[in-house]
Amino acid sequence: MRSKPVAALWMGWAFCAALVLAVVVLALLGAGERGTKAALAATARLSFLLFWAAYSGCALTALFGARFQPLKERAREFGLSFAAAHLVHIGLVVWLCWIGAAPPATVFVFFGVALIFTYLLALFSIGNLQRALGPRSWWLLRTLGMNYIAFAFFVDFMKTPLHGGVKHVVEYLPFAILAIAGPLLRITAWTMRLRHRLP
Repeated sequence: MRSKPVAALWMGWAFCAALVLAVVVLALLGAGERGTKAALAATARLSFLLFWAAYSGCALTALFGARFQPLKERAREFGLSFAAAHLVHIGLVVWLCWIGAAPPATVFVFFGVALIFTYLLALFSIGNLQRALGPRSWWLLRTLGMNYIAFAFFVDFMKTPLHGGVKHVVEYLPFAILAIAGPLLRITAWTMRLRHRLP
């Protein structure tokens, strides 16, 4: 019973943090296309850090021990926080379309799939729905969904991270490195578990 209010608190803080971040960026740069795109970039980075903790916590614990156990134990809270914070990002996309600067349709298709997975995972993290789905289907949804979302972030952060000057590199390179490291950590942890099961 304690997990529900704890998860709700994490989600509330994540949403508020993303909202404050967006408001600050828009206040500094304006609510036009330039400011909105900067706010989108800022909220995407915040969302990614929350997602990365949920995505990589188990692998980090398997590879490096108990020091990362809190990340593993709070994977659900981090995942739900990511979904909550990302609502602000979605609102900014809607605003970008409203002011006549909508991204290409292909962007909506590619990242729309990641969005669907995000909120399906959030929905089926609810105990009763997860039990109704069944362990195998939940594992499949979680595996496909988490890895597709990770891939979507990877594509976003790997758009010329080493071009555009020092400022651009500082803004993109750390997140690009994390986007690469996350799947590598999971593959390495999976390989270790597989080796331990083999005779």
